[in-house]
Amino acid sequence: MTAASDVVYLADHSVVLAIPAVAPALIIVAAVLYVVRKDRRAERAEKLEQEGEH
Repeated sequence: MTAASDVVYLADHSVVLAIPAVAPALIIVAAVLYVVRKDRRAERAEKLEQEGEH
């Protein structure tokens, strides 16, 4: 048995239902990465400042 060739799948319901759960998770990941990046830059600047004092 083969599928009909004129069948068009518009959406997969599991994907549609997952979007509301994935979007906030991606926002949280982006925020965490931003904070980590900012912290590492501040730490690097602080280390360079301390090396300049010696």
